[in-house]
Amino acid sequence: KKAQDEFVEYCDFIVKSGPFDGYQAVEHIIHGKQGSTVVADNMQTVHNFCSNNYSGLAGDPRMVEAAAETMKTHGYGLSSAPLMCGYQDIHKKLERVIADFHGTEDAILYPSGYHTNLGLFQACFNENDALFSDQENHASIIDGMRLCKAKKFVYKHLDTKHLEEQLKKADEYRFKCIVTEGIFSMEADILDLQEYVRIAKKYNAMIYLDECHSVGTIGKTGRGCIEYSGVDPKDITLISSTLGKAVGGGGGGYTAASKPIVDFLRQTSRTFIFSNSLSSPIIGASLRAFEILEEEQWRFTKLKENSLRFRNGMRKNGFYIYGSDDCPICPVFFRDVYYSKYFEVGLMKLGYYTIALAYPVIPMNTARTRIIITAIHTNEQIDGLVDAFKFLAGNSTFFEDMKNNTKVMESQIGYAEMAQKSYDLKMSKAAIASPLSGKL
Repeated sequence: KKAQDEFVEYCDFIVKSGPFDGYQAVEHIIHGKQGSTVVADNMQTVHNFCSNNYSGLAGDPRMVEAAAETMKTHGYGLSSAPLMCGYQDIHKKLERVIADFHGTEDAILYPSGYHTNLGLFQACFNENDALFSDQENHASIIDGMRLCKAKKFVYKHLDTKHLEEQLKKADEYRFKCIVTEGIFSMEADILDLQEYVRIAKKYNAMIYLDECHSVGTIGKTGRGCIEYSGVDPKDITLISSTLGKAVGGGGGGYTAASKPIVDFLRQTSRTFIFSNSLSSPIIGASLRAFEILEEEQWRFTKLKENSLRFRNGMRKNGFYIYGSDDCPICPVFFRDVYYSKYFEVGLMKLGYYTIALAYPVIPMNTARTRIIITAIHTNEQIDGLVDAFKFLAGNSTFFEDMKNNTKVMESQIGYAEMAQKSYDLKMSKAAIASPLSGKL
């Protein structure tokens, strides 16, 4: 056989029989704008609980207007890397806004949050240095660390005792850096940053903090884990985040730090030097997003209230939710991928758009549905989602199987078939309200 044919067969075999906890990942298509309600690929209008649109700005008309106005004055694209002619006045303005937002001297833009982490570790650390990474850190952090030659130490998730044990082994290294996220997106944990600062000072280590899920979500004014924890930004050496979530969702990432560090990254970070710059409309809309977040700080209060409302409602009905009550990421634990898919399909039929998570995204036998709460969800939407979970659980043996640690096999009854039976039962008992009402 030709090598190409063998490779095609190999890819097909892995997808069909590989260790994917029984199900393959697929793109979940929406039609039209992002928001608290969206049109799914089956053209059903549903309540959206799976987008990282924490602040609710992604589909805001003011963002659309800002992007359109910027295209009129600065064009669409730049067709150039930053060190050629790929930066405009608005790029530098956005960097200044980001630095002021985080309380740092300067900031540097990247094409995405992923590019940020790939380019940062490669530039800053080599075989003379040691990195100490939480085992639950994001894939972009892991891949960025792989690209650099520093010694890697991995400590148990949020286990500061284990972290200290690792730091004690690394006295011979030039620079030691603790690498962590502010909010962990799969576990919904919020970092105790004050404790990490204490440890960093004790062992003369630096801190790299990824704020991708915490900027625009926690802190009185949405400034992330640093503000939430009451830490001085000067105690954090490297702060990275994204424009692709709470800050409008248009894409792009950045690092905020002291001016010498940012200047160093401009000269050495390969994903900055060799990538095209962010397009002008993303820059213009991101500038407007930071203005809105500053002007409308009710969004952070509302986001916290909404998150707690959902968590309390689910706990009241017997479900287990991972993470901190202040976190808008609300993973509902199912263990078996069967139930995570059953609830995903059943919820969609009842008008609620959610996403099931399973291996390899998360460890085997920890399947869950990750509910994302936003500042623009209404009480009716949240209560309706809780009611939908309750109904689907009550129309199955879910709670009994969880209590008895029963392994549910797909062969017993297909999750899609079971979800359809639940939906048919609901429709036969009473007329269901419009999905857009938020109520079942």
